[in-house]
Amino acid sequence: MFARSSSWTGSPQALQTWEDNVDRVAAMIRGLPGVVGAMFFINRGDGEAMTLTLWEDEEAALASDQSAEVSRSATIAATGVELVGRGRYEVVARF
Repeated sequence: MFARSSSWTGSPQALQTWEDNVDRVAAMIRGLPGVVGAMFFINRGDGEAMTLTLWEDEEAALASDQSAEVSRSATIAATGVELVGRGRYEVVARF
């Protein structure tokens, strides 16, 4: 299993708009081949948010890279948050 992360920062208003758009983004992610799940995190106190998507294998994660970039760009345009980090990880334990 593989995971991809996107880290965001923004004003309280931008983060609220980001949260308001989670269902729309989740619906898009659900339709991608090989997706196992997604989680959305927000830390209002520090003005940060994070998206974590899980993929059944590395091939599925890599194949979804183009969709991820389109989604990130749309998120920035729709919410006003700033993308501050991207990550890709192999999941070595899950319980």
